[in-house]
Amino acid sequence: MKVAIILVCLFSLSFSAPQARKIFHEHAEDFLDLILDEAGHEISELFDHYIEFEEFRKSLDYMRTSNFKNLVYEMESLPEFKAVIDFLENDNIDVLYFIDRLHLMMEDTEYPPIKESRQDLSGRDMSAYINDCVAVFPKEKLTVLYEQKIAEDEEFKVAMDNLMSDEWNQIWAALWENETFLEEAKILSENGIDLSALLLELKAVFGQF
Repeated sequence: MKVAIILVCLFSLSFSAPQARKIFHEHAEDFLDLILDEAGHEISELFDHYIEFEEFRKSLDYMRTSNFKNLVYEMESLPEFKAVIDFLENDNIDVLYFIDRLHLMMEDTEYPPIKESRQDLSGRDMSAYINDCVAVFPKEKLTVLYEQKIAEDEEFKVAMDNLMSDEWNQIWAALWENETFLEEAKILSENGIDLSALLLELKAVFGQF
């Protein structure tokens, strides 16, 4: 269960009366809590089945190694990655909060006992697992929550608008032109971690399918 929510890390209301401002990761937690409430049991069941597969365990084991942590730290040192972080932090989106949470929660993940496999799994690797998790997300409720936050919280709206801006697209594209980053993405892919699948899951967490 934890792994499905962590992968979103990669990367989860009414404000008519005066309230303390929510920073972005608190908004993200609202989306993650909704997913847990509505689909937590099914996501947990998916994990229990996928853990049977060597391809999935390979990715999970890699994410618990020092090599994975070091690779993430190396990414953070890239100027283009720093530009991404600076852009996000302007909207109080703390990427390092999610990275640190990923590290802590991966260390606390244990393998459950093997169960009889389901017949409706889409594959055997991490990308298939992500896709199957997204398929059970409460899509309509996530979209409603997203629209509610857009309407009621100006800072959340600005943050999401900025993530759809030309400036963001240019900064993000520059990261993918960095040869070191591309090599690191290749290493992740070789260990079953597809960044494009993670990005699709991130969008889905916020009700954007």
